[in-house]
Amino acid sequence: MSKSVITYQEGPFATVAMGLPGDHEGKTATRVFFVRGADKTALIDSGLYGGLPALEQSFEELGIARKDLDLLLLTHEHMDHVGNNGWLKAETGCEIVGHAGRADRVADNMLNAKAIVHAFPEGEHFDLNEEYLDWMGPTEGPIDRFVKDGDVIDLGGGVELEVVEVLGHSMCEIGFFERSTKTLVIADPLLPPFNPVLYLYEDPAVMRATFDKIEKFLVERDVQAVLFAHDEVKTAAETQELVDDCRARVDKVEASILAHVKANPGISFADLRDKCCDDQNMVREWRALVSIDASLKAFAAQGLMKQQGAGWHYVS
Repeated sequence: MSKSVITYQEGPFATVAMGLPGDHEGKTATRVFFVRGADKTALIDSGLYGGLPALEQSFEELGIARKDLDLLLLTHEHMDHVGNNGWLKAETGCEIVGHAGRADRVADNMLNAKAIVHAFPEGEHFDLNEEYLDWMGPTEGPIDRFVKDGDVIDLGGGVELEVVEVLGHSMCEIGFFERSTKTLVIADPLLPPFNPVLYLYEDPAVMRATFDKIEKFLVERDVQAVLFAHDEVKTAAETQELVDDCRARVDKVEASILAHVKANPGISFADLRDKCCDDQNMVREWRALVSIDASLKAFAAQGLMKQQGAGWHYVS
């Protein structure tokens, strides 16, 4: 067998790492998580399609027969988290469980890609295949059952996964808290500082509320370990440091927006995206458009900015 794809094993958990291509190559991986109870086996997220060989190998390494995978639990709809849904459904017959809010995107790869990559005219020059459709397999795996904040998934033998809403990066993102080991599994609400793209959030206020929620959750639930899709396992104290860093990065995005709109009355949406990405030495791409748009709308609602024609102006 080739080099192990299992990067972490503790209690009921086993983590499978898959390298990301493109601007992420050598910097960021995505991870999926097996969770085994006495009665059921679950997998949190299916990863990206390019990581399918690693996923196949992980079943062999862990001694899990494909037919014994009972549940595929989805954190959110983005391509690097649902890329192998169709393969897993066909190979294992597992029940796919997730949030209802973006079920239409999980069920339709093209809709999923267009809804975020081509959400704005300024992003329509980005190739849907490169870095989105190519990350998902040829067949989709729609959600079979919906869960919400506070629901509990019992895998047997005391292994229970509590659903925790962590909205902002996606407005339908959830994590899972395993009660017996006090382990929190979250995908993308806390992105690592080495991520090469501008912090992706759909609503800055909701994103900050989730930072606060995670901060409080760490203390109130005495979290012992946090497993991330794009970062190494962390203690609660290390996760708190990451929360602070993520909050600061969102603040920096908004500080850049304010500075550039003030300095460049009538600045276009695309130019503003470029300047904000350059300020943080991040890639100028489609994710940044989502975040810039979210904060511009928030500033406009506060009466701090207004759009006139194709340009943005600061309201003094």
